[in-house]
Amino acid sequence: MSIEGIGAVITKDASAIGEVVDINLPDDESKEYETTSLGDTREQFKLSAMSVGQELTLTIRLNPEAPAVVKGESGAYVVTLPKQTAGSAAGATYSFSAYNRMVSGGALSTAGSEGVTQDVTYRLTTEITVVDEA
Repeated sequence: MSIEGIGAVITKDASAIGEVVDINLPDDESKEYETTSLGDTREQFKLSAMSVGQELTLTIRLNPEAPAVVKGESGAYVVTLPKQTAGSAAGATYSFSAYNRMVSGGALSTAGSEGVTQDVTYRLTTEITVVDEA
């Protein structure tokens, strides 16, 4: 079975890396917040709740014109989702700074023109900033 992307793209320092085809978040994560009531309240884990030092792994269909993704590189990254609403000027974006803690070997799909995909594990050096679709 081939991996189908949804049109989400990732850039590093404003240069295209490729298309995000899969986002793997840490397991069993939740944030706890103290409240003024008798108990605690929990927030369901989501990408925007990730903090500095946490990691996420993206499967990226590499842009053949982009420089190689190299372990240990750091930069400012932006994941831009496709527009979901008619009349929107731009899709939602997730911006963060991180370094590539782990980069898998590439895999070339032979099913159609999928291109080379690579798993990249990013360790966050800033929190993720979300800008909703506009």
